Amino acid sequence: MPKVRVRGIYSTALTKLLLEHGFEVVQPSVAIRERFRLSDTIETSPQDLDIYDRLDWQGIYVVGETISLDALIQTLQSSLDDVIIRRGMTYSGTRQPLPTYWSKVSASTAEGARDTPLCPKRDFIDVEFPAASKKKLDDLRSTVMPTIEGHHHYKACGGKISSLLEMAENLLEKSAPRTEVEELFKESVRAEYPGLDSKIDIEHVKIDGRVFHLDNAKIADLNEEEGTLRLQRTFKNKGSYDGLRVRKDPDDYALTDLKIGSWTFQTSYFSRDGGYKGTYTNLNTPIEFYPSKIRYVDLEVDVCVWPDGKMEKIDLEKLEQRVSEGYISERLSNLVRAKLEETLGSIRGVWRNKDRE
Repeated sequence: MPKVRVRGIYSTALTKLLLEHGFEVVQPSVAIRERFRLSDTIETSPQDLDIYDRLDWQGIYVVGETISLDALIQTLQSSLDDVIIRRGMTYSGTRQPLPTYWSKVSASTAEGARDTPLCPKRDFIDVEFPAASKKKLDDLRSTVMPTIEGHHHYKACGGKISSLLEMAENLLEKSAPRTEVEELFKESVRAEYPGLDSKIDIEHVKIDGRVFHLDNAKIADLNEEEGTLRLQRTFKNKGSYDGLRVRKDPDDYALTDLKIGSWTFQTSYFSRDGGYKGTYTNLNTPIEFYPSKIRYVDLEVDVCVWPDGKMEKIDLEKLEQRVSEGYISERLSNLVRAKLEETLGSIRGVWRNKDRE
């Protein structure tokens, strides 16, 4: 099996996962060597794959031999429900450029590829870990060492929250009472999050990696206990709501209702005088709530509902295209289809109740 060098905030969880699937972890950090009791002899073993954090901490970058990358992709997709795989640059004994970040962190690997004409073909992949993947990685890490629930989410927050997490888990390692530590940590973290009437960004990530920022959203309602939010946006320009095929006018507004961790959310559109124009239900990876943003990966499929109760599911073929392109697994596609049927059943139930009123 491939030899892998792992660095970054996911290193403990990924080391656990990869060892379970027969990979050999080489050149480990001191902490990883101690946690997994790895032999000193693997410190200088050459690697087939290099794994580092993405710059936004929402996943990892991996560079290495194509055959080894294929084995890694199979392992990730069979283990993580919502992992997204994006293949990047390919190079084989040439001077094809790697992304700037990789030119720095993986210079030795890249040089080896350039200077050895018969070296194995090498690829680069960008791996995104949405919420369900982070949760699975949390569970893996917790089998190795004390881990706060939501560990990788809080690490991805960076800054003060990441530091608070390290302090809390250090206390757990010293056998401090878990309940007390978690309550203190959550209380400290809560102060870093926005409250009612705050502005927040909606980070709408596409499967292929494009990111759209639906900014100027105001938190119109917030229930911390239930993890629900209502966001309000007002539009300045003319246009159209594409899926609904309805005109968008200046001063129209949208109300988005979402629940942290949900695979769906609803956005309803209104004219400035409150006239209802329709609703999108978006299917997505479980929603994450960060101090400055809401984040999820859009899974292409939507359900549109019009004021007369007519409903239509759209863009299912785009989901299947992403499977064929290798971005997502058939496993995730099947999960989205199941969520879609649940969503349609729920919407039908709402409209039946309206008809009885």
